[in-house]
Amino acid sequence: MSTVVIDAGHGGHDSGAVFGGRMEKTDALNMALALRNRLQAQGQRVIMTRSTDVFIPLNERSAISNRSNADLFVSVHRNGFHNPSANGYETFVRTNPRQIDLRAAQAVHNRIVAAGVQSNRGIKHGNFTVLRNTNAPAILLELGFITNARDNQLFDQNFNAYADAITQGVMEFLGQAPPPLPPPPPTTGDPVIATVQRTLNERYGAGLAVDGLCGPLTRRGLVRGLQSELNSQFGRNLVVDGTFGPLTRAAVVNVRQGSRGNIVWIAQAALHCRGFGPGAFDGIFGPRTDAAVRAFQQNRGLSADGADVIIGLYHESQ
Repeated sequence: MSTVVIDAGHGGHDSGAVFGGRMEKTDALNMALALRNRLQAQGQRVIMTRSTDVFIPLNERSAISNRSNADLFVSVHRNGFHNPSANGYETFVRTNPRQIDLRAAQAVHNRIVAAGVQSNRGIKHGNFTVLRNTNAPAILLELGFITNARDNQLFDQNFNAYADAITQGVMEFLGQAPPPLPPPPPTTGDPVIATVQRTLNERYGAGLAVDGLCGPLTRRGLVRGLQSELNSQFGRNLVVDGTFGPLTRAAVVNVRQGSRGNIVWIAQAALHCRGFGPGAFDGIFGPRTDAAVRAFQQNRGLSADGADVIIGLYHESQ
C-alpha cells in the first residue's frame, strides 16, 4: 500500500479561475473526490488536503504531504485565460524536476491525453509552491481551460474517463497493475446527448435512436420539439417537421437570461450539440447558459449579447 496525497486546488474564498457561474475550486474538488474513491478502491492510502469547500494555505498543502511521508502528491486544477480560445490539457512538474517527478508526470499525462483532450499542451516546468515545497514526487494537473466552452464540455463529458486515466497513471507510477476500466456506458457517444435523445422521445415522440451522437436526426428532433412548444404555448400552428424554415423562424419566441421552460431546455440541448455546454439542463436560463450562449455567438461571428438565442443557434444549416 502506498500513500497518495490528492490536492484539490483553491477552495473557500479562493475560487480559482471562473467562467460564468463555473468555478475552478468546484471542478477540482469533484475530480479530487473521484480520485480518492478510485485509489482507495485499489487499496491505496489517500490523504486529501481538502475534502470540502475550505481554503487551505499553499504551504500547509505541502506540509500535509510531507508529514504523511507520501509516495506521490497530485494537485488538481483547471486553467484559465482572458482569451476564450486558449484550450488544452497540461501537466506541471517543479522548475528543476527530478527524474521521479518526470516519470510520475509522464505516466498520468499520457493517459489523460489518450482519454480525449482538445489539445495536448505537454509537460511543463512551473515554480508552484505546492510543487516546490513538497518532498514527494509531485505533479500539478491543469484539466483544460475553464474559460473555454469546449474544454468544459470535455471535462464534463469525459469526467469519469479522466478520473480513470489519472488513477491508472498513478497506479503505473507506483509500480502496481493499473485498475480495470469500468464497463462502457450503454451508448456509443456522449451520455448527455443520449439523455437529450431520451427526453425528446418521451416529450415529443421523436423516435430517435439513443446513441449519444448529435447527428442530423437529433438536430431535427430538437427543431420538432421547438415547433411543438411554439404550437402548444403560443398557438403558432406550425407543421412539426423538424425543418427550421421561414415559418418556424418567424414564429420563434426567443429566450434570454431569466427565462425558464422547455424552450430554454431545447436551447441548452442545442448549445451542447454545437459544442458549447451550458452546464445543467434544467430549463433555467442562468449565468452558465448565458455564458455558453455568448461564447457560441462570439465563435460564430454573431453579436455576443445573449439575445436572439434560438435564431442564432439555427443560423447555420441543420
